[in-house]
Amino acid sequence: MFRHAATARDPLAMTTAIARERRDNLAVATLLVLAIGYNFLLAMFNASIHPVGASSAYAVELVIYAGCFLFGLRSLGRDGQLLVFTGLGLVLAFNLVRFLETWSFDLKLVRDAIIPFAFLTLGTAYRGRFHKLVLWLAVIVVLVAVFEMAFPNVYGDLVDPRAYFVNTRGNSEDDFWNEASKLYVSATRPGERNWLGGFELPRVSSIFVEPVTMGNFIIFFCAVAITFWRSLRVVGVAFSLTLILFLLIASDGRLASATCLLMLLLAPLLRRVDQTLAGFLFIGVLLVGWLAVGALGVSAYEDTMLGRVFVSVDAINQMSPREWFGMDLAAPYRYSDSGIAYFIAGQSIVVVLVFLIAYSFLLKMPTSNGQLFKNLFVVAFALSLLVSNAYFSIKTAGLWWFACGYFWRLPIPRTMPAVQSRPDARAAPTFDAPQATASS
Repeated sequence: MFRHAATARDPLAMTTAIARERRDNLAVATLLVLAIGYNFLLAMFNASIHPVGASSAYAVELVIYAGCFLFGLRSLGRDGQLLVFTGLGLVLAFNLVRFLETWSFDLKLVRDAIIPFAFLTLGTAYRGRFHKLVLWLAVIVVLVAVFEMAFPNVYGDLVDPRAYFVNTRGNSEDDFWNEASKLYVSATRPGERNWLGGFELPRVSSIFVEPVTMGNFIIFFCAVAITFWRSLRVVGVAFSLTLILFLLIASDGRLASATCLLMLLLAPLLRRVDQTLAGFLFIGVLLVGWLAVGALGVSAYEDTMLGRVFVSVDAINQMSPREWFGMDLAAPYRYSDSGIAYFIAGQSIVVVLVFLIAYSFLLKMPTSNGQLFKNLFVVAFALSLLVSNAYFSIKTAGLWWFACGYFWRLPIPRTMPAVQSRPDARAAPTFDAPQATASS
Protein backbone atom coordinates (compact mmCIF):
# COMPACT_ATOMS: atom_id res chain seq x y z
CA MET A 1 0.00 0.00 0.00
CA PHE A 2 1.10 3.56 -0.57
CA ARG A 3 2.43 5.22 2.51
CA HIS A 4 2.91 8.74 1.23
CA ALA A 5 0.51 11.11 -0.43
CA ALA A 6 3.29 12.18 -2.82
CA THR A 7 3.29 8.72 -4.37
CA ALA A 8 -0.43 8.93 -5.02
CA ARG A 9 -0.01 12.27 -6.82
CA ASP A 10 2.60 10.89 -9.25
CA PRO A 11 0.88 8.58 -11.81
CA LEU A 12 4.15 6.94 -12.89
CA ALA A 13 5.25 6.33 -9.32
CA MET A 14 1.80 4.98 -8.54
CA THR A 15 1.88 2.54 -11.48
CA THR A 16 5.36 1.36 -10.52
CA ALA A 17 4.34 0.91 -6.89
CA ILE A 18 1.22 -1.06 -7.86
CA ALA A 19 3.26 -3.36 -10.12
CA ARG A 20 5.84 -3.87 -7.37
CA GLU A 21 3.15 -4.61 -4.79
CA ARG A 22 1.46 -7.16 -7.04
CA ARG A 23 4.79 -8.84 -7.73
CA ASP A 24 5.64 -8.98 -4.05
CA ASN A 25 2.17 -10.31 -3.16
CA LEU A 26 2.51 -13.05 -5.78
CA ALA A 27 5.93 -14.06 -4.45
CA VAL A 28 4.68 -14.14 -0.85
CA ALA A 29 1.58 -16.15 -1.78
CA THR A 30 3.69 -18.62 -3.78
CA LEU A 31 5.98 -19.14 -0.79
CA LEU A 32 2.96 -19.76 1.45
CA VAL A 33 1.52 -22.32 -0.97
CA LEU A 34 4.93 -24.02 -1.17
CA ALA A 35 5.07 -24.17 2.63
CA ILE A 36 1.79 -26.05 2.94
CA GLY A 37 2.14 -28.12 -0.24
CA TYR A 38 5.81 -29.07 -0.47
CA ASN A 39 5.15 -32.48 1.07
CA PHE A 40 2.69 -33.19 -1.76
CA LEU A 41 5.33 -32.32 -4.37
CA LEU A 42 8.05 -34.32 -2.61
CA ALA A 43 5.69 -37.27 -2.22
CA MET A 44 4.96 -37.34 -5.96
CA PHE A 45 8.68 -37.07 -6.70
CA ASN A 46 9.33 -39.90 -4.22
CA ALA A 47 6.60 -42.08 -5.77
CA SER A 48 7.38 -41.57 -9.45
CA ILE A 49 10.95 -40.36 -9.95
CA HIS A 50 13.42 -41.02 -7.12
CA PRO A 51 13.19 -41.83 -3.40
CA VAL A 52 13.68 -38.86 -1.09
CA GLY A 53 14.85 -38.89 2.50
CA ALA A 54 14.30 -36.80 5.61
CA SER A 55 17.18 -34.50 4.65
CA SER A 56 15.32 -33.40 1.52
CA ALA A 57 12.24 -32.39 3.52
CA TYR A 58 14.38 -30.53 6.08
CA ALA A 59 16.28 -28.72 3.32
CA VAL A 60 13.04 -27.49 1.73
CA GLU A 61 11.80 -26.29 5.12
CA LEU A 62 15.01 -24.34 5.72
CA VAL A 63 14.65 -22.62 2.35
CA ILE A 64 11.05 -21.72 3.22
CA TYR A 65 12.01 -20.24 6.60
CA ALA A 66 14.79 -18.21 5.00
CA GLY A 67 12.33 -16.93 2.39
CA CYS A 68 9.84 -15.95 5.11
CA PHE A 69 12.37 -13.74 6.88
CA LEU A 70 13.78 -12.39 3.60
CA PHE A 71 10.38 -11.18 2.39
CA GLY A 72 8.93 -10.15 5.72
CA LEU A 73 11.61 -8.31 7.66
CA ARG A 74 11.44 -5.30 5.32
CA SER A 75 7.75 -4.78 6.04
CA LEU A 76 7.89 -5.28 9.81
CA GLY A 77 9.15 -1.87 10.86
CA ARG A 78 11.54 -1.27 13.72
CA ASP A 79 9.13 -2.20 16.53
CA GLY A 80 8.02 -5.36 14.72
CA GLN A 81 11.60 -6.41 14.07
CA LEU A 82 12.41 -5.83 17.72
CA LEU A 83 9.54 -8.08 18.80
CA VAL A 84 10.49 -10.87 16.38
CA PHE A 85 14.20 -10.78 17.20
CA THR A 86 13.49 -10.66 20.93
CA GLY A 87 11.29 -13.74 20.58
CA LEU A 88 13.90 -15.58 18.55
CA GLY A 89 16.53 -14.57 21.10
CA LEU A 90 14.40 -16.05 23.88
CA VAL A 91 14.07 -19.32 21.93
CA LEU A 92 17.83 -19.52 21.35
CA ALA A 93 18.61 -18.61 24.97
CA PHE A 94 16.28 -21.30 26.29
CA ASN A 95 17.78 -23.93 23.99
CA LEU A 96 21.29 -22.90 25.04
CA VAL A 97 20.35 -23.33 28.69
CA ARG A 98 18.78 -26.71 27.89
CA PHE A 99 21.88 -27.78 25.99
CA LEU A 100 24.15 -26.84 28.90
CA GLU A 101 21.84 -28.77 31.25
CA THR A 102 21.33 -31.91 29.16
CA TRP A 103 24.27 -31.81 26.69
CA SER A 104 21.81 -32.69 23.93
CA PHE A 105 19.99 -30.76 21.22
CA ASP A 106 16.75 -31.38 19.33
CA LEU A 107 16.39 -29.51 16.05
CA LYS A 108 12.69 -30.40 15.75
CA LEU A 109 11.81 -28.64 18.99
CA VAL A 110 13.72 -25.56 17.85
CA ARG A 111 11.87 -25.70 14.54
CA ASP A 112 8.53 -25.80 16.40
CA ALA A 113 9.44 -22.50 18.04
CA ILE A 114 10.75 -20.82 14.87
CA ILE A 115 7.67 -21.51 12.68
CA PRO A 116 5.47 -18.82 14.34
CA PHE A 117 8.11 -16.12 13.90
CA ALA A 118 8.86 -17.08 10.29
CA PHE A 119 5.25 -17.04 9.09
CA LEU A 120 4.21 -14.12 11.26
CA THR A 121 6.99 -12.21 9.50
CA LEU A 122 5.94 -13.44 6.05
CA GLY A 123 2.33 -12.48 6.67
CA THR A 124 3.29 -8.85 7.27
CA ALA A 125 4.59 -8.67 3.70
CA TYR A 126 1.25 -9.64 2.10
CA ARG A 127 -0.96 -6.67 1.24
CA GLY A 128 -3.45 -8.30 -1.09
CA ARG A 129 -6.99 -9.42 -0.32
CA PHE A 130 -6.33 -12.17 2.17
CA HIS A 131 -9.78 -13.78 2.09
CA LYS A 132 -9.54 -14.18 -1.69
CA LEU A 133 -6.11 -15.80 -1.36
CA VAL A 134 -7.50 -18.31 1.14
CA LEU A 135 -10.56 -18.94 -1.03
CA TRP A 136 -8.38 -19.77 -4.04
CA LEU A 137 -6.27 -22.01 -1.85
CA ALA A 138 -9.42 -23.80 -0.67
CA VAL A 139 -10.49 -24.34 -4.28
CA ILE A 140 -7.13 -26.00 -5.03
CA VAL A 141 -7.51 -28.21 -1.97
CA VAL A 142 -11.05 -29.18 -2.98
CA LEU A 143 -10.08 -30.02 -6.58
CA VAL A 144 -7.32 -32.36 -5.44
CA ALA A 145 -9.66 -33.81 -2.79
CA VAL A 146 -12.33 -34.51 -5.44
CA PHE A 147 -9.77 -36.37 -7.53
CA GLU A 148 -8.57 -38.33 -4.50
CA MET A 149 -12.12 -39.21 -3.44
CA ALA A 150 -13.08 -40.35 -6.94
CA PHE A 151 -9.85 -42.25 -7.65
CA PRO A 152 -8.22 -43.19 -4.32
CA ASN A 153 -6.05 -45.91 -5.85
CA VAL A 154 -4.75 -43.58 -8.56
CA TYR A 155 -4.01 -40.92 -5.91
CA GLY A 156 -2.23 -43.59 -3.88
CA ASP A 157 -0.05 -44.54 -6.85
CA LEU A 158 0.78 -40.94 -7.75
CA VAL A 159 1.47 -39.67 -4.22
CA ASP A 160 2.05 -42.87 -2.22
CA PRO A 161 1.83 -41.33 1.27
CA ARG A 162 2.88 -44.63 2.87
CA ALA A 163 6.25 -44.70 1.10
CA TYR A 164 6.77 -40.97 1.67
CA PHE A 165 6.23 -41.14 5.42
CA VAL A 166 8.37 -44.26 5.72
CA ASN A 167 11.22 -42.55 3.85
CA THR A 168 11.03 -39.07 5.39
CA ARG A 169 9.34 -39.35 8.79
CA GLY A 170 10.78 -42.57 10.17
CA ASN A 171 7.52 -44.50 10.05
CA SER A 172 7.65 -48.27 9.77
CA GLU A 173 5.75 -50.36 7.23
CA ASP A 174 4.18 -52.10 10.22
CA ASP A 175 2.55 -48.79 11.21
CA PHE A 176 0.31 -49.04 8.16
CA TRP A 177 -2.23 -51.67 9.14
CA ASN A 178 -4.05 -51.67 5.78
CA GLU A 179 -1.67 -53.45 3.41
CA ALA A 180 -4.07 -52.96 0.50
CA SER A 181 -3.80 -49.15 0.61
CA LYS A 182 -0.93 -46.80 -0.11
CA LEU A 183 -2.72 -43.95 1.68
CA TYR A 184 -1.69 -42.61 5.06
CA VAL A 185 -2.36 -44.89 8.01
CA SER A 186 -5.35 -42.90 9.34
CA ALA A 187 -6.94 -42.50 5.90
CA THR A 188 -8.55 -45.94 6.16
CA ARG A 189 -9.17 -46.19 9.88
CA PRO A 190 -11.16 -49.22 11.06
CA GLY A 191 -14.85 -48.78 11.76
CA GLU A 192 -17.58 -46.77 10.18
CA ARG A 193 -17.19 -43.18 9.01
CA ASN A 194 -18.75 -40.40 11.08
CA TRP A 195 -19.86 -38.64 7.91
CA LEU A 196 -21.46 -40.86 5.24
CA GLY A 197 -21.70 -43.81 7.61
CA GLY A 198 -21.91 -47.12 5.75
CA PHE A 199 -19.65 -45.99 2.91
CA GLU A 200 -16.13 -47.41 2.74
CA LEU A 201 -14.58 -44.24 1.36
CA PRO A 202 -11.09 -43.32 2.64
CA ARG A 203 -10.52 -40.05 4.43
CA VAL A 204 -9.06 -37.64 1.90
CA SER A 205 -5.79 -35.77 2.42
CA SER A 206 -5.60 -33.61 -0.75
CA ILE A 207 -2.33 -31.65 -0.95
CA PHE A 208 -1.59 -32.30 2.72
CA VAL A 209 -0.82 -36.02 2.16
CA GLU A 210 -2.43 -37.03 5.48
CA PRO A 211 -5.97 -36.38 6.81
CA VAL A 212 -5.15 -34.69 10.13
CA THR A 213 -3.69 -31.62 8.43
CA MET A 214 -6.66 -31.60 6.07
CA GLY A 215 -8.91 -31.27 9.12
CA ASN A 216 -6.75 -28.47 10.49
CA PHE A 217 -6.98 -26.63 7.16
CA ILE A 218 -10.77 -26.84 7.29
CA ILE A 219 -10.73 -25.21 10.73
CA PHE A 220 -8.46 -22.44 9.43
CA PHE A 221 -10.62 -21.89 6.34
CA CYS A 222 -13.74 -21.74 8.51
CA ALA A 223 -12.09 -19.16 10.80
CA VAL A 224 -11.22 -16.99 7.78
CA ALA A 225 -14.75 -17.31 6.37
CA ILE A 226 -16.26 -16.32 9.73
CA THR A 227 -13.89 -13.36 10.02
CA PHE A 228 -14.56 -12.05 6.49
CA TRP A 229 -18.21 -12.99 6.10
CA ARG A 230 -19.19 -9.37 5.41
CA SER A 231 -16.57 -9.03 2.67
CA LEU A 232 -17.52 -12.38 1.13
CA ARG A 233 -21.16 -11.33 0.87
CA VAL A 234 -23.99 -13.80 0.32
CA VAL A 235 -22.52 -15.62 -2.68
CA GLY A 236 -19.07 -15.89 -1.13
CA VAL A 237 -20.44 -17.12 2.19
CA ALA A 238 -22.60 -19.75 0.45
CA PHE A 239 -19.65 -20.88 -1.67
CA SER A 240 -17.33 -21.07 1.35
CA LEU A 241 -19.92 -23.00 3.35
CA THR A 242 -20.30 -25.48 0.49
CA LEU A 243 -16.54 -26.03 0.32
CA ILE A 244 -16.29 -26.46 4.10
CA LEU A 245 -19.11 -29.01 4.21
CA PHE A 246 -17.61 -30.97 1.34
CA LEU A 247 -14.17 -31.04 2.96
CA LEU A 248 -15.64 -32.08 6.33
CA ILE A 249 -17.48 -34.96 4.67
CA ALA A 250 -14.52 -35.97 2.51
CA SER A 251 -11.99 -35.89 5.36
CA ASP A 252 -14.42 -37.31 7.95
CA GLY A 253 -12.89 -34.94 10.48
CA ARG A 254 -14.37 -35.22 13.97
CA LEU A 255 -12.28 -32.51 15.61
CA ALA A 256 -12.68 -30.27 12.56
CA SER A 257 -16.46 -30.62 12.64
CA ALA A 258 -16.67 -29.86 16.36
CA THR A 259 -14.25 -26.94 16.17
CA CYS A 260 -15.97 -25.32 13.19
CA LEU A 261 -19.32 -25.52 14.96
CA LEU A 262 -17.84 -24.13 18.18
CA MET A 263 -16.19 -21.20 16.35
CA LEU A 264 -19.44 -20.40 14.58
CA LEU A 265 -21.33 -20.31 17.88
CA LEU A 266 -18.66 -18.28 19.70
CA ALA A 267 -17.91 -15.80 16.89
CA PRO A 268 -20.35 -13.06 18.07
CA LEU A 269 -18.83 -13.24 21.56
CA LEU A 270 -15.22 -13.47 20.39
CA ARG A 271 -15.63 -10.40 18.19
CA ARG A 272 -16.38 -8.42 21.37
CA VAL A 273 -13.84 -10.02 23.72
CA ASP A 274 -10.82 -7.76 24.13
CA GLN A 275 -7.79 -9.28 22.42
CA THR A 276 -5.64 -8.81 25.54
CA LEU A 277 -7.75 -11.58 27.11
CA ALA A 278 -6.52 -14.13 24.54
CA GLY A 279 -4.35 -15.86 27.13
CA PHE A 280 -7.36 -16.33 29.41
CA LEU A 281 -9.34 -17.80 26.49
CA PHE A 282 -6.51 -20.28 25.95
CA ILE A 283 -6.45 -21.33 29.61
CA GLY A 284 -10.26 -21.36 29.75
CA VAL A 285 -10.57 -23.87 26.89
CA LEU A 286 -8.04 -26.16 28.57
CA LEU A 287 -9.87 -25.92 31.89
CA VAL A 288 -13.23 -26.71 30.27
CA GLY A 289 -11.73 -29.87 28.76
CA TRP A 290 -10.17 -30.79 32.10
CA LEU A 291 -13.44 -30.25 34.00
CA ALA A 292 -15.47 -32.16 31.40
CA VAL A 293 -13.27 -35.23 31.81
CA GLY A 294 -13.65 -35.10 35.59
CA ALA A 295 -17.38 -34.34 35.60
CA LEU A 296 -18.22 -37.16 33.18
CA GLY A 297 -15.98 -39.67 34.93
CA VAL A 298 -13.72 -40.48 31.97
CA SER A 299 -10.84 -42.49 33.47
CA ALA A 300 -9.26 -44.26 30.50
CA TYR A 301 -8.40 -43.67 26.86
CA GLU A 302 -11.08 -44.35 24.30
CA ASP A 303 -11.37 -43.27 20.68
CA THR A 304 -13.72 -40.37 21.41
CA MET A 305 -13.19 -36.67 21.89
CA LEU A 306 -13.34 -36.87 25.69
CA GLY A 307 -11.30 -40.06 25.67
CA ARG A 308 -8.50 -38.24 23.90
CA VAL A 309 -8.81 -35.24 26.19
CA PHE A 310 -8.30 -37.66 29.09
CA VAL A 311 -4.87 -38.48 27.63
CA SER A 312 -3.87 -34.83 28.01
CA VAL A 313 -5.27 -34.59 31.54
CA ASP A 314 -3.43 -37.76 32.54
CA ALA A 315 -0.19 -36.59 30.89
CA ILE A 316 -0.23 -33.24 32.71
CA ASN A 317 -0.85 -35.01 36.02
CA GLN A 318 2.17 -37.26 35.48
CA MET A 319 4.72 -34.70 34.27
CA SER A 320 7.84 -34.34 36.39
CA PRO A 321 9.45 -30.98 37.32
CA ARG A 322 12.17 -31.52 34.71
CA GLU A 323 9.52 -32.04 32.07
CA TRP A 324 7.63 -28.92 33.16
CA PHE A 325 10.80 -26.88 32.60
CA GLY A 326 11.66 -28.56 29.30
CA MET A 327 14.81 -30.30 30.50
CA ASP A 328 13.91 -33.81 29.33
CA LEU A 329 14.31 -34.00 25.56
CA ALA A 330 12.65 -37.41 25.37
CA ALA A 331 9.49 -36.20 27.12
CA PRO A 332 7.78 -34.40 24.20
CA TYR A 333 7.75 -37.61 22.16
CA ARG A 334 6.16 -39.52 25.02
CA TYR A 335 3.30 -37.00 24.90
CA SER A 336 2.73 -36.85 21.14
CA ASP A 337 -1.00 -37.57 21.68
CA SER A 338 -1.27 -34.67 24.11
CA GLY A 339 -0.54 -31.37 22.46
CA ILE A 340 -0.45 -29.33 25.67
CA ALA A 341 1.97 -31.75 27.36
CA TYR A 342 4.08 -31.76 24.17
CA PHE A 343 4.06 -27.94 24.15
CA ILE A 344 5.16 -27.63 27.79
CA ALA A 345 7.72 -30.45 27.71
CA GLY A 346 9.18 -29.22 24.42
CA GLN A 347 9.37 -25.48 25.23
CA SER A 348 9.02 -25.30 29.06
CA ILE A 349 6.22 -23.77 31.10
CA VAL A 350 8.21 -20.51 31.21
CA VAL A 351 8.27 -20.14 27.41
CA VAL A 352 4.59 -21.13 27.21
CA LEU A 353 3.64 -18.37 29.66
CA VAL A 354 5.79 -15.83 27.82
CA PHE A 355 4.09 -16.89 24.58
CA LEU A 356 0.63 -16.30 26.08
CA ILE A 357 1.60 -12.87 27.43
CA ALA A 358 3.21 -11.78 24.15
CA TYR A 359 0.29 -13.07 22.08
CA SER A 360 -2.20 -11.27 24.29
CA PHE A 361 -0.49 -7.92 24.82
CA LEU A 362 2.19 -7.43 22.15
CA LEU A 363 0.56 -8.90 19.03
CA LYS A 364 -2.02 -6.12 18.82
CA MET A 365 -4.46 -6.38 15.92
CA PRO A 366 -5.55 -2.94 14.66
CA THR A 367 -8.91 -4.03 13.21
CA SER A 368 -12.03 -5.70 14.55
CA ASN A 369 -11.57 -8.52 12.02
CA GLY A 370 -8.02 -9.02 13.25
CA GLN A 371 -9.20 -9.16 16.85
CA LEU A 372 -11.85 -11.75 15.98
CA PHE A 373 -9.36 -13.91 14.09
CA LYS A 374 -6.84 -13.66 16.92
CA ASN A 375 -9.45 -14.93 19.39
CA LEU A 376 -10.65 -17.67 17.02
CA PHE A 377 -7.06 -18.85 16.60
CA VAL A 378 -6.35 -19.11 20.31
CA VAL A 379 -9.58 -21.07 20.89
CA ALA A 380 -8.86 -23.48 18.00
CA PHE A 381 -5.23 -23.86 19.10
CA ALA A 382 -6.15 -24.65 22.70
CA LEU A 383 -8.83 -27.12 21.64
CA SER A 384 -6.39 -28.89 19.35
CA LEU A 385 -3.77 -29.11 22.11
CA LEU A 386 -6.18 -31.21 24.15
CA VAL A 387 -6.06 -34.02 21.58
CA SER A 388 -2.88 -33.71 19.45
CA ASN A 389 0.27 -31.74 18.65
CA ALA A 390 -0.75 -31.22 15.01
CA TYR A 391 -0.66 -27.40 15.26
CA PHE A 392 3.13 -27.52 15.43
CA SER A 393 3.32 -28.72 11.82
CA ILE A 394 4.46 -26.17 9.23
CA LYS A 395 1.44 -27.11 7.08
CA THR A 396 -0.94 -26.03 9.85
CA ALA A 397 0.96 -23.45 11.89
CA GLY A 398 2.20 -21.66 8.79
CA LEU A 399 -1.31 -20.71 7.71
CA TRP A 400 -2.47 -19.45 11.11
CA TRP A 401 0.65 -17.39 11.82
CA PHE A 402 0.73 -15.99 8.29
CA ALA A 403 -2.81 -14.70 8.86
CA CYS A 404 -1.78 -13.22 12.21
CA GLY A 405 1.09 -11.37 10.53
CA TYR A 406 -1.27 -10.05 7.87
CA PHE A 407 -3.73 -8.66 10.43
CA TRP A 408 -0.95 -7.40 12.72
CA ARG A 409 0.52 -5.04 10.13
CA LEU A 410 -2.64 -4.24 8.20
CA PRO A 411 -2.49 -0.53 7.23
CA ILE A 412 -5.64 1.49 7.87
CA PRO A 413 -6.46 4.16 5.25
CA ARG A 414 -7.00 7.74 6.30
CA THR A 415 -7.84 10.78 4.22
CA MET A 416 -5.64 13.85 4.26
CA PRO A 417 -7.49 17.14 4.75
CA ALA A 418 -7.68 19.32 1.67
CA VAL A 419 -4.94 21.94 1.33
CA GLN A 420 -6.42 25.29 2.34
CA SER A 421 -4.47 27.35 -0.20
CA ARG A 422 -5.80 25.25 -3.09
CA PRO A 423 -9.58 24.85 -2.83
CA ASP A 424 -9.72 22.60 -5.89
CA ALA A 425 -7.14 20.16 -4.58
CA ARG A 426 -8.32 16.63 -3.89
CA ALA A 427 -7.29 14.86 -0.73
CA ALA A 428 -4.92 11.98 -1.48
CA PRO A 429 -5.14 8.78 0.52
CA THR A 430 -2.37 7.97 2.94
CA PHE A 431 -1.80 5.21 5.46
CA ASP A 432 -0.96 6.15 9.00
CA ALA A 433 -0.83 4.25 12.23
CA PRO A 434 -3.71 1.79 12.57
CA GLN A 435 -6.66 2.49 14.77
CA ALA A 436 -7.81 -0.18 17.17
CA THR A 437 -11.46 0.27 16.36
CA ALA A 438 -11.21 0.13 12.58
CA SER A 439 -12.62 -2.79 10.65
CA SER A 440 -10.67 -4.41 7.84
